[in-house]
Amino acid sequence: MALTWLSFLPGIGADELGVDEYRPKFDVIIMPSALDFVSEDEMLTPLGRLNKYASLLDTLRAVCDNKRDCILVWERISKLAEDPEPIVRAELMEQVPRIALFCQENQPSITYAFAKYLLPVVVRYLTEQNNAVWEKSQETLLAVLEQELIERFDLKMKVCPMLMELTAPDSDEFVRAEALPIMCKTAPMVEKYITKSLILPRFYEMCWDTGMFHVRKVCAANFGSICSAVGREVTEEMLLPRFFQLCSDNVWGVCKAHAECFKAVSCLSAVFMDLISDPSCRVCQAAFQSLGPFLSTFVNPCSSGQLFKVESKSSKDKNSVRGFLFPRILANTCCWWCC
Repeated sequence: MALTWLSFLPGIGADELGVDEYRPKFDVIIMPSALDFVSEDEMLTPLGRLNKYASLLDTLRAVCDNKRDCILVWERISKLAEDPEPIVRAELMEQVPRIALFCQENQPSITYAFAKYLLPVVVRYLTEQNNAVWEKSQETLLAVLEQELIERFDLKMKVCPMLMELTAPDSDEFVRAEALPIMCKTAPMVEKYITKSLILPRFYEMCWDTGMFHVRKVCAANFGSICSAVGREVTEEMLLPRFFQLCSDNVWGVCKAHAECFKAVSCLSAVFMDLISDPSCRVCQAAFQSLGPFLSTFVNPCSSGQLFKVESKSSKDKNSVRGFLFPRILANTCCWWCC
């Protein structure tokens, strides 16, 4: 093949030239490229494609210094996201957190690539019909959120809009119930103004869902995540009334979910901890002396007081008073251990 071009020379044939005389003086060894995997895979079986793409991260490491090669790899990954086999798409989701971390560590050369090529795939897979792929996309999204691998701009512009769409009132009830846990777990990981302006109103609305009880049950199970995201003040003023309402839901599954997450919304404990850790040794001593009676209020069905007030002993603000409305379910219900 190396002498093919010689046949185009006028009046000269390959025989006349003498092949031996034009034999190269050295052997050329062609090394396989790290990009060999990006072509001719249509004939592979699903398992073959799965094995072939299991080394995506290693391939990116090999070509990260070459911008053109990186782009080719990312384009191939985008095509891989369209693979008809769910097992291949699920494998892609499995590798996304590690690839995203690699992109962040190699700033600024390829840091943009995750947001451009992979994050849209993760978000799109949140509507995936295949359960295995959907579950992997959920795990992947939470993993990259916990590692803070998604820029706040991308959270606001790409992730939150999809969550709002999936939990919209006109969305399918089962879709809303599936997307709600993701939204609640995302709430503590985004900026508070996003949580209060987008996630909190939607969660507040879904607590009153009159359709299938699954939505209310999921709201109950994820109450703690929302409370920790919005803070104690918003929890007491806005969310606790919803919490008390759902505690008396006519579906036992909803009430059970609230009982399981009751510890997460115990704001009174946080108030008392402020006194125990007060800089004043006298305040701290008094708090420890009152610790026993304080704990007994959680199990004493005869407790008459439902409003707990704490007068601040701080020199900065001697007149401040903090209050917490005791859940009636604790004050009016006799627990089995105090009978």
